[in-house]
Amino acid sequence: MLKLFVLPPDQDPMPLSRHLWQAKIAHRVLPDESSGGQTFWLLNPDQLEECRAALEAWQQGARPQGRQRTSGRSWSQRLKKAPVTLVIMSLALLVTLAFEILLGPVVFLAVSFTPLSIESGQVISQPLSATLASGHYWRLITPIFLHFGWMHLVFNLLWAWILGESIERQQGSLRLLVLILLAALLSNTAQFWVNGSSQFGGLSGVVYAYLGYTWLWDRRHPEAALGLTPGLMAMMLGWMLLGMTPLAASLGLNMANEAHLGGLLTGLAFALLPWPTPPTSTTRNSSP
Repeated sequence: MLKLFVLPPDQDPMPLSRHLWQAKIAHRVLPDESSGGQTFWLLNPDQLEECRAALEAWQQGARPQGRQRTSGRSWSQRLKKAPVTLVIMSLALLVTLAFEILLGPVVFLAVSFTPLSIESGQVISQPLSATLASGHYWRLITPIFLHFGWMHLVFNLLWAWILGESIERQQGSLRLLVLILLAALLSNTAQFWVNGSSQFGGLSGVVYAYLGYTWLWDRRHPEAALGLTPGLMAMMLGWMLLGMTPLAASLGLNMANEAHLGGLLTGLAFALLPWPTPPTSTTRNSSP
């Protein structure tokens, strides 16, 4: 390997790495212990001249596709390429709106993971067999649309767009839909299996599946990376771990920890499947 340069610790190496991979420059990015930054290594020294040309193009404004500033027209195009993401977000908004403002418990009873009953003034979750025996198979998925409070909803919708839209736009609606269904099924089941209660909801299990999938995909396929920044992964993992500590309860945070972990593991496993790598291309960015 031939050492190229060290990127300062305050700069994200992923955009430049994507640019080099799209130029078919084989390289590795490794931590630099002395500076705390990231060292770029050229795997094939015979590509040195091609690498210099790619770096010069980068300095002149070449950027990976999808990272340019977005105009109104490009936003419209992005929305058209994310129908599954928009449907999932819309359903979450409508179900939560109905629960919080219109129908309340009626919505909860309709979308809970297993049927609920009231005994001696307490809400009792029936076993999973009740869902299967009744044929209410939608219950295995529908808790992802129910949110308890507007901050809970907004937080999940934000990450559902940031991560889900990127996957759908670059890899297609079908792959995203399969990931959503698997993540919903497994994260909901994990939450119910550990706690024995159907009183939970939210898109966070799916969001953590997006996170795990994107993170591992970027490391297995840097030439077609989705672009998850290391800081985001660290922040979301930190949030998940916080929810597993007594501190979360003392702060009044009631988090679906098992759903988060189940979703994350689902996303990691999904990234290990033999998916085809989408074609990549390099475009010029004329914006300053």
